[in-house]
Formats: sequence, C-alpha cells, structure tokens
Amino acid sequence: MTVETFDRKNPLIMVEVTVKANDGKLKRFDFAVDTGATITLVSDDAIKMMGYTKADCIRTTHTITASKTENVNEYSLNNIQAIGLVHRNFKVISRSLPIGLGIDGLLGLNFFKNRELTIDFKLSEIRLN
Repeated sequence: MTVETFDRKNPLIMVEVTVKANDGKLKRFDFAVDTGATITLVSDDAIKMMGYTKADCIRTTHTITASKTENVNEYSLNNIQAIGLVHRNFKVISRSLPIGLGIDGLLGLNFFKNRELTIDFKLSEIRLN
C-alpha cells in the first residue's frame, strides 16, 4: 500500500506525477485526482513538455465534458508514475485546460483500474493498494 498526503485546503486533490519524456528524462508534473474522469487527461502544454508532438498522436477521438463534446488527441505515454503506481504504454488524452487552474492534468479512473483507491479527507490521505 502507498499512502500520500494532500493539502485539504486546496479544492483539488493534488499528486505528483513523474513521466519519462520522449528524450528519456524524468519530468515532474502536478495532476489532480479526478474520480469523475474516465480517462487520464494531460494538458496540451504538459504533453509538449513531455516531448510529444502531433506526430506522436495515436488518434483523434472525442470526449464528453460537463458542458460539451470535444475532439481530443490520444497519446501513449512511455511511462507514468504516481502514488507508487507505474504504468507503461499508458493511454491518455490531451486538450487545453483553463488558464489559472494550476494543474498539468487529471488522473482519471483508468489510472486506478484494478486497484483499491481510498481518499480519506479527515486524515488528508490518499491510499492506493
């Protein structure tokens, strides 16, 4: 089991995410845990910082947000790590995020698939089995 704390004063549950970029270097990002998101989303800016370009896009697909349906690009990240969990060849979507949100992406349900995820607001802990 991995346990991480989060800042309960922040309206989002933030976690550190490390991605092995296309140049082989590990890069650190700030993602929000989003149990309402089916798939992990990486901001367009962060996907560029990871070294991915439109040429690396697997396909263009659509996603349904709270207010509309949008076209998004799908990528396969070489390696993504958060809360003690590592995924290789991990599918994510990319789109712009609102300015001022202060996050690089959203960890969606596909990141936690086949795991036990516990968010304890009283202790400000997120646990992953």
